[in-house]
Amino acid sequence: MKRTEIRPIRPIEAAIFEQITTAEIASFIESVVRSKGVKGKTANRYREILARLYNWATSQRNIRLPGDKNPAAGVERYKEADIEIVFLTLQDIDIQLAALSDVPFIQVMVATYIYSGLRREEAMWLTVDDIDLKTGIYGVIKVRAKEFNGEQWKPKTGKNRIVPISSTLRGYLDRYTPAPSEGRWFFPSTSASRLDPDNFSEDLREINRKHGLSWSCGDYRHTFGSQLAMGGESLYKISTLMGNSPDVCRKHYAALMPESLFQSVEFPGAKAFSPEVKPLPVPELVKVTLEETTKPVLRLVVNNR
Repeated sequence: MKRTEIRPIRPIEAAIFEQITTAEIASFIESVVRSKGVKGKTANRYREILARLYNWATSQRNIRLPGDKNPAAGVERYKEADIEIVFLTLQDIDIQLAALSDVPFIQVMVATYIYSGLRREEAMWLTVDDIDLKTGIYGVIKVRAKEFNGEQWKPKTGKNRIVPISSTLRGYLDRYTPAPSEGRWFFPSTSASRLDPDNFSEDLREINRKHGLSWSCGDYRHTFGSQLAMGGESLYKISTLMGNSPDVCRKHYAALMPESLFQSVEFPGAKAFSPEVKPLPVPELVKVTLEETTKPVLRLVVNNR
């Protein structure tokens, strides 16, 4: 069998930071693509990391670049494949939560992910004070930055947000009581510390594997956005609730919206079309033929003086 030749990654070599050019960075990323077979999204991630490195160097270390231009920013972006979103149908949601009925703690966490659209770590940084059951109709979840034992955390976008609790999620939360912990975590670990994301994902994966399921926290988050989109909510509202930009939500959920828009064009109170309704008669005054409109018109002006 013929062996496929593995091409080495071409390193970037320069005596000083400022000598690295856009062409050298582009060549480096291209060699990574060829050697590792990475997709366009990963290749663009390399570009973004290098661009951030240069931005940091210029702002924090006073590095002066030729022409004050970031060489990584000049690298042409790779084409990315269309994003395929995996989300749960309403029937899938019932199947998933039923499979977790023997582990109420994980069941409540998964219900929270599905019905609030939180990112995986956002739920693990929730404290008891972040779950406000007295505000709004059924309560709200406050996703906000915090510090604990010298460790700082903030939402991915750096902005705090509030997510209303649905009636369905409220039913799960009412049956749940957080175990005491030093950080007053809403979902603490068995050792009364903050829950580790990877440990939680492994436990969830093992339980789902036994039931022939493969959904993850990312799928639960997409379920929240997808179900809202199919329900007719605007992408702006969805992006606000999920802590995303409208552009990100448009990429993920816009394709799910056409069916929900069918009723959006109806005017409130307008009469429905019926083939039996006859067209309104045209007033006699406006029944003018084309020939008549081309004839000159005489006007008689009478001066009464």
